[in-house]
Amino acid sequence: MRLLIPLNLLFFGGGGGSGGFRVGRQRPRRQPGNTPGNNRDQNRHFNDAVRQLNTEGIRLSPDQRQQLHHAINRQGLGFWDIVEMGRAMFGSN
Repeated sequence: MRLLIPLNLLFFGGGGGSGGFRVGRQRPRRQPGNTPGNNRDQNRHFNDAVRQLNTEGIRLSPDQRQQLHHAINRQGLGFWDIVEMGRAMFGSN
């Protein structure tokens, strides 16, 4: 004689409904403005802007990098917007 044990299908991601796990590729979150959708691309975006400032003779200390990063946080700025912000904050007038 077999003993059948009922399984909670929602726990294992089956059974339909919205209680299961999502399978497959997730769509990247959309950011406002020109900001890339994922964190790795956002960091690359920021680092490229800091490199551009460096080529213009504006060398940022680690504290200044952090200040610039906090200033642009969650604003959806594009590459040149970040460069302009860095120029305004740390460029020699």
